[in-house]
Amino acid sequence: MAIFSVGVLPAFTVAVAAPPDPKATNYGINTVQKAAGLPTDVAGQTSIPGLIGVIVGLALSLVAVVFFVLILYSGAVWMTAMGNSERVTKAKTTLETAAIGLVIVLAAYAIATFVFSTLAGGASAEGG
Repeated sequence: MAIFSVGVLPAFTVAVAAPPDPKATNYGINTVQKAAGLPTDVAGQTSIPGLIGVIVGLALSLVAVVFFVLILYSGAVWMTAMGNSERVTKAKTTLETAAIGLVIVLAAYAIATFVFSTLAGGASAEGG
């Protein structure tokens, strides 16, 4: 019984105490990536926070464009109202809500840019 403990315990201790360092090995991922000709970055980003920043920036840019189009639409409705107070009121309401929405989106874009560039280690939230 003493031989079993002495023989197995050191081998078990070495196996548990010295696992492969996950940062030192990538299990052949880089080799496969190079062989397949795959890119090393997505949307110009090589990190997950950077990619999330690009996605958030793009989404906020699209929402800002929607609010801008709503502002143009409400202006067109107001100009073509021809004295109809109901259409003027509708255009004013749409213009106010679209302007508030655009301000909120721009503030969110500024916050996202700050967070992803400062706190995430230099990643960018530029969306276009």
